[in-house]
Amino acid sequence: MFLSKKIYGNTPEFLKSEKYQNISCTVSDTGITADEHGKKFVPAGTLLDKDGKAVKVTRSGSSGSYTYTLSATPAGVLFDTVEVTHGPQPGALTIDGSVNTERLQGDYNTEAIPQLIAKMPFIKFFVDGQLQIKEG
Repeated sequence: MFLSKKIYGNTPEFLKSEKYQNISCTVSDTGITADEHGKKFVPAGTLLDKDGKAVKVTRSGSSGSYTYTLSATPAGVLFDTVEVTHGPQPGALTIDGSVNTERLQGDYNTEAIPQLIAKMPFIKFFVDGQLQIKEG
């Protein structure tokens, strides 16, 4: 029998409350880069679109006038880390609940709150403990 020990970096818990709703989904391996051991992981707290692909937030412009763009329309937040080394795998997608936006995976999520609120109206986004609401 061969045993090996590997320590994975834990992502912080992104849920703000115990009340949430998940649905099953298929997590895509498209665009996921393998780690130094050849494994591909999609971490918990990653925004996913309806096809299970990770949604990335990009920033453009200059200081003081940045704009934020989503690579696709997010359908929810991945509940648990999923290994996709050998192709798409089943997962759980959070579609309703409260999340700490600072703890979601990816860059610029906190800055792109207006777009996230508009795309996922049943998820309540908190930044520094304050509920973010749709403006105007």
